Amino acid sequence: LNGAALGQGGEDIQKELNELKQMMEKMQKRIDDLEEKNRALEQQAQERDEDVVVKEETVTVPVTPSQQQDQSFLGKVVQSMNPEISVVALITPAWYSLNDPVVFAHNDPENTGVNMQEIEVGFQSVVDPYFRFDSFLSFSIEGVELEEAYGTTLFSMPLNSQLKIGRARAKFGRINQIHRHAQNFVTLPIVVAEFLGEHLNPTSVEASFLVPVPWYLELSASGGSPDVETPTFARSPDANNLGNLLYIFHMSNFFEAGESLGVSLGASYATGSNASGPDERSNLYGVDFFAKYRPLKNNPYQEVSLQSEFMWRQAETPEETLEDYGFYAEAMYRFAKRWNTGLRFDFTDTRTPIHEEHDDHDHEHEEEEEDHGHVHDDVLGLLGRAYRISPMLTFNPTEFSRIRLQYDYLNQDYGPNQHAIFLQFQY
Repeated sequence: LNGAALGQGGEDIQKELNELKQMMEKMQKRIDDLEEKNRALEQQAQERDEDVVVKEETVTVPVTPSQQQDQSFLGKVVQSMNPEISVVALITPAWYSLNDPVVFAHNDPENTGVNMQEIEVGFQSVVDPYFRFDSFLSFSIEGVELEEAYGTTLFSMPLNSQLKIGRARAKFGRINQIHRHAQNFVTLPIVVAEFLGEHLNPTSVEASFLVPVPWYLELSASGGSPDVETPTFARSPDANNLGNLLYIFHMSNFFEAGESLGVSLGASYATGSNASGPDERSNLYGVDFFAKYRPLKNNPYQEVSLQSEFMWRQAETPEETLEDYGFYAEAMYRFAKRWNTGLRFDFTDTRTPIHEEHDDHDHEHEEEEEDHGHVHDDVLGLLGRAYRISPMLTFNPTEFSRIRLQYDYLNQDYGPNQHAIFLQFQY
């Protein structure tokens, strides 16, 4: 019985082996068929490519070396005449609680209604391996202003230095180097408007140096004509005196406190004539701080930033030396891809007010305010103490447009308090 069982098992095993062999032969045949089809498809594709190449060669016109040189020269000419062109507009409906609102900066919304703050047109280009040129024109209802027009060196210079020649926003503080459309709020901080005006942009020669230290440290110095209308500096009656020119010095530091946190610290000093007398001058000191936290790994659309500047001014006049100071601090929070919000507090004060306090000072202040509330265009000293609180909400549909809602509360000891609401559109 055992022998019979073993014989039967051997026959079953042999049968299964034959079936496996047949299956393997069928699979090998299918593989051979697929490889043959693949070779045929490759051959057809190669024939099509050769046919296309032949057709292209039949219609291609040979280009001589001289023609290639002419095309290259023409391309360079076209490129040099085609700079990067940008147009940015700020249109702001506004409401003020006062009939004659207090407006500190030139491009702030002037009154209740729809205000055209600014249309900025920019032309920027690298013109050759040695220089880059940037120009910005600012259009408003009142006219056109040459905001910036300067050239920057691109070639290697000793001590990691760079030269900038022309009319440019001076490296004083932080916000003065930022154009209006790139700032975080509708209105300019009071201290900046009181000391620098809409912007401090003299025509000058500026030299910048990168100091070889473990962190980023830049030193810059500039000298030029005080040909700008600012509350602090103006052209001296003794225009030939080199000491009456406007000189500006700036130091900027940047530290990486981690993968998600960066901190910037800066200090500035400017000195020049204030036009109150032949030899009277103003000295302006400033410190600035900026920090940004952005966790790119965890949430790339979340961002928190802090920015602040403090300024102190000494202004000589034939009667006395005026001393003023002020600061602003703003906090920004980006909580979604297209949304951010912020809060700003700005403050100014003077140790030597130009008007004595009396019972009817509010009435006198209202009589002195003209030109849509631009209150400090013709004086060096501040009228007194003022502070402003400004919450803001911004929606960015794309990188080319922006909608911003802002509320301002202005408290001043030389006039009535003021409320304002702005809805700014930017493209």
